[in-house]
Amino acid sequence: MAKPKQLLKQAAKPKQKKEQTFNTADDYLAAGVEHEEAAGKWRAGDAAKSMRFFQRAIEAYDQGLKAFPSSLDLAYNKARVLVEVATHPILVAQLKAPLLDALKFALDAHQYALKLDPENADALFNTAQVLTSIAEEIANNDDIPDKEALKLLQEALELQSKCYSIQELKLEESMEQERQANEQAAELEDETETTATDEQQPDQGSNDEDDQWFAVVEPVTRDSLIDTLVAQFNTLTTLCSILTDAPEIAPPATLPMIEEYSSNLVQRIPGISQDKPERLQEISLSKANFISVLLEAGFKSGKIDATTYKRERDTAFTVPELSTNGTAETLLANARSLISFNSALADAYSSESAVRWNALTEAVQQLTAAAKVQGTDQSELATTHLLRGDANLFLYALALPPASHQAAITNAGQLTKNSEVFYRNASKLSGTREEKATASLRSVVAQHLQQQISQGTALDIGAIVSASSNGPQWALEQLEDMMAEGLLPQSLAI
Repeated sequence: MAKPKQLLKQAAKPKQKKEQTFNTADDYLAAGVEHEEAAGKWRAGDAAKSMRFFQRAIEAYDQGLKAFPSSLDLAYNKARVLVEVATHPILVAQLKAPLLDALKFALDAHQYALKLDPENADALFNTAQVLTSIAEEIANNDDIPDKEALKLLQEALELQSKCYSIQELKLEESMEQERQANEQAAELEDETETTATDEQQPDQGSNDEDDQWFAVVEPVTRDSLIDTLVAQFNTLTTLCSILTDAPEIAPPATLPMIEEYSSNLVQRIPGISQDKPERLQEISLSKANFISVLLEAGFKSGKIDATTYKRERDTAFTVPELSTNGTAETLLANARSLISFNSALADAYSSESAVRWNALTEAVQQLTAAAKVQGTDQSELATTHLLRGDANLFLYALALPPASHQAAITNAGQLTKNSEVFYRNASKLSGTREEKATASLRSVVAQHLQQQISQGTALDIGAIVSASSNGPQWALEQLEDMMAEGLLPQSLAI
């Protein structure tokens, strides 16, 4: 997520390791980078040890800033590492503070770095990413108003827009410098180069006792612009997701503003993706995800009908970059979008049960294909099975009034059996205790639904709750979430 600043130590003759001294900002920088390198080595094998090294790196940068408060390199590195530990899945589990607090610490550090250099494109990019992450956490927290998330996302978009403008200008300058350099090289082609010998001379005045560190500023490329454009699409996606759940928090002009903003992004794609065909799938996926939630927001606000919603959604996900050689990520995204389409129609009390059935059936097909993609990691595979369980349970829900879809009624037993199996698989594959428990409980729910269908008895809520290893209160909250999502009927007595 965060953009690292590369730091290289000047080559020095081998010497005996001596006690580290801290006289300059570079000394603190060297210590921090050394701890970061150690953290990176241990991240995959020992997350707790990796986190300890990252904490030492943060402490080194923090101590350096107390002595050298105007050091941008120290400020930037501290902020970047704070983002790393607050966003990397392996490291998040090692956090001692709540995730929201960790993200706010990272935000404070980035804002400090921006005070030192308000035009630093990498710092602008990372700050916007942190703001978006905080907004996502707030949106999932019922105790914090969604308006707070909205403000953060608007600020993130402003920073991303500024970042893009700076990157665009630097790219133009770089291309012009390259053009001039090529012209000069052509003019001097016949001249004899004499610098090679000089470069090989030993540095007589260097002090082997002091290593020097240099911030290596990577040139802005089209890849830099693509990174920022994709980040903007992702921020807009988060913004629209919040608006679909709470449209009342934003003024009526918000959706038109988002549409105009996104139109400008779309117009930039041909220019920045020139000679970058390998990035087109990434761009198209971020664009499709955004279009999907924008259409959902438009449908829920009454601006478009279900037919337009489905047609435009399908168009976004069937572009050649996504439909040809689809990855597990693109297939999962399409399936999620189709499931959201079903939920949006259900929330609107739409009578179009056949349209919903077809959309969910297509989602199942996408998820089945995703599960067969070679090289899919275990976490992504667990998500695939969980969504397959959800999709089959959504299909079963269409058998219930008011939809009462005949195909769902006929296949109710098989659909709930499918859900049970997929949820059970998801529980086995999930990497965290919470995910395992959620999938396991849903598997038990699907099992009891099968009994309800075959025996004609009421759903045994008590038996479902008692089967949870996380306690009755947690289990009841999970059942309420399933009702809110439409996986269980609202009439269910809990």
